[in-house]
Amino acid sequence: MDTLIDLHLHTTCSDGHWTPPALFDQLAERGVTIASVTDHDRLDHLPEILALGAERGITVIPGVEITARWRETAAHILCYAPLGAGFTSDALRSVVDGIRSTMLANTTMIYQTLRQRGYDFPRQDEILADQSGQPIRAGDVARLLLESGHVTTPAQAMALIYEAGYLQATAPLGEVVEVARASGAVSLLAHPGRGGGEIHRYDQWEIEALLGEIPLDGIEVHYPAHTEEQIAVYMGLARRHDLLISAGSDSHGPRQRLPVAYPAARASALLSRLGLDAC
Repeated sequence: MDTLIDLHLHTTCSDGHWTPPALFDQLAERGVTIASVTDHDRLDHLPEILALGAERGITVIPGVEITARWRETAAHILCYAPLGAGFTSDALRSVVDGIRSTMLANTTMIYQTLRQRGYDFPRQDEILADQSGQPIRAGDVARLLLESGHVTTPAQAMALIYEAGYLQATAPLGEVVEVARASGAVSLLAHPGRGGGEIHRYDQWEIEALLGEIPLDGIEVHYPAHTEEQIAVYMGLARRHDLLISAGSDSHGPRQRLPVAYPAARASALLSRLGLDAC
């Protein structure tokens, strides 16, 4: 039987709905034995994640999804560290902490602006109970607007947030790749075929141009929203540029998408690079 993997997962430690224990319960139920929890722009919770994996018999690859920018376009970058060694310097952590600091400052400004405009959130402590009642990211303010009855759709909430001064916190893509390598990690372009909202869909020519400027290590080829045609294009890019291939669900919780149990063979070179012989 194939070893099963999912290398792109999120928890309540960033913008996911899974608590870490609930996510590992779900992975165990699906037979996934190798996973990476790639919470957005966060590394400080990795000891908890690694300990949960050890308790549940699931091998955890240290990972993070970093919000980067290339040519003023958003690029989500999956960074994976070798098993055992982990991230070997503070270089990547410094970039991640900078993104989170900028995000928190912008979120605080948006929240205060809306309060000054008369928006009240009487159930704030309940709505944001999983983070001590405090908004950390723009999506938290959107939840407050929705669940307090100020708007009826997520689109209306985000329109208010943008109007109040929302700016996406990012780091330059070249810097992300550089500090990832300095930390012993590899960097892969996440969900290139996905689009919508702040997520940019990367067409083939854009990926070719990006690779001509920045030495990414790989690409997330296998992803639930990718079509067979897109997968074929990304596989061709990987062959031509000798890129590592990853496979992940991008599961944020049961309200969005459940984990996907991918055969480890789909990411065999990546797993080998990270110290695993899973195939």
